Amino acid sequence: MARPQLDHLSTGNIMIPSNGGIQSFLTRLLLVGGAVLTSALFVFVRPPSGAVEGRTNVQLWRVVGADEKEAPSWEWFNESQDDIHVRKIGLPFLEIEQKFLTAAVGGVPPDVFEYFGSVAQWSTRGALMPLDDFMERDGFDREGVFPALWDEMTWNGQTYAVPVGTASEAFYWNKEHFRRAGLDPDRPPQTWKELREYALKLTTRDENGDIEQAGYIPGYWSPFGAPLFLNWAIQKGAVYLGEDGTSVNLTSSAAIDALAWEAELFEELGRDALIRKRGSFGFGSQHGFLSGQLSMIVQKSSFIQEIEKFASDMEYGVSILPVPQGGSPGVTAGPAWIGIPSGAAHAEEAWEYIKFVSSTPAQLRVAQFAADHNLVVFFPANMEAANSPQQQSLPHMDVFIDSMAFARSSTVVPLAHTVFWREYGNAWDRAIRGSQTAEEALGQAEREVQRALNEQLEYNRFYRDYLAKQQHADKAGGGQ
Repeated sequence: MARPQLDHLSTGNIMIPSNGGIQSFLTRLLLVGGAVLTSALFVFVRPPSGAVEGRTNVQLWRVVGADEKEAPSWEWFNESQDDIHVRKIGLPFLEIEQKFLTAAVGGVPPDVFEYFGSVAQWSTRGALMPLDDFMERDGFDREGVFPALWDEMTWNGQTYAVPVGTASEAFYWNKEHFRRAGLDPDRPPQTWKELREYALKLTTRDENGDIEQAGYIPGYWSPFGAPLFLNWAIQKGAVYLGEDGTSVNLTSSAAIDALAWEAELFEELGRDALIRKRGSFGFGSQHGFLSGQLSMIVQKSSFIQEIEKFASDMEYGVSILPVPQGGSPGVTAGPAWIGIPSGAAHAEEAWEYIKFVSSTPAQLRVAQFAADHNLVVFFPANMEAANSPQQQSLPHMDVFIDSMAFARSSTVVPLAHTVFWREYGNAWDRAIRGSQTAEEALGQAEREVQRALNEQLEYNRFYRDYLAKQQHADKAGGGQ
């Protein structure tokens, strides 16, 4: 299988210009920053220790957290056969992208790369190898994975990664707060209308009008966390990208109605008081919900672990999100995925590892590991494993797994993923603070996201032309 070359990559925020040759760009980059790149490669991608003689040694790069327990799938794979040895290299989230791109530009990428986020942003830069030939040759079964996850794995009809885990959001509420407010602690709000009524009833204030207990704070996730506004628009049927992938639509009636509803609720609850209250929250035990100062919140599946760690005595419930009148259930779900970097030295062996970790037996073993260690950060992308008794034994997992039936990818504009979230978040903030209407805020964001998408599409066309010329040159050279 031919491996795409790596001389088209960008590093960090450096964008390869569409009006220049890629080879000449990289030549200039390496000449100007040769010493820096050389030292970076020495520090970041020097040959790892721990190679096993008699086996093909494969490097796996993945994100690792400071306190994170993780199913050691690479160890299970190494124990399952005698030909390949996978060595896991864990890198911090804030460093892994830059280190990966540095290694790729230097021609020494890892053999396997496990990550999350927009696959298209990587595949259109040629950072990942298409997997379709491997999948077709070996009869890879796509049907066993949650259908909602595959859209994010593909670009231009090719598959660049395989989902191995996922997570979704749900609605959490404090049952003791419900009792004190005279609400049924076992019945969360079912509709947007009820969410508004509950939020007003659960909010308490002191004599100065400052909020002591917030019933609900639209968009609050955690301090400095991205606001969760996309779920509400999805419930109304919002679609942010045209079918041909070239036009952005942030100003549909569904998107505007959802943001306007949140802004109106924020104002009704008391904009200034809510902003002050939100600003007083911190991390860990000082988080709004975990500290008992917030009654209801939309949060990810791993929030259950945070409750266990920081508020283990809290009596809480978890359900699907309230749904608007005339709308339907909807939630975003982001996959953890695994792929093969372009130029990987051991692509065949890397594929063997991907088949192993995405298989039903390995995913069932991941589910058992999660149950044994009470982990709900990601649950298996494999549907059989996710619905297994092992995974379902974790608290409230049925809610998150059932939500996958109506889940949508959080990567809604793949080629402008980062810009979309930045501009949509800024629009949300302007509308919530009342400096713009929802329509004005989203209109401004739409223009910025469309501009970014146009630039990416232009580069993608340039890159495809470049590849076609390279392939033609290769064929011509081979015929001589």
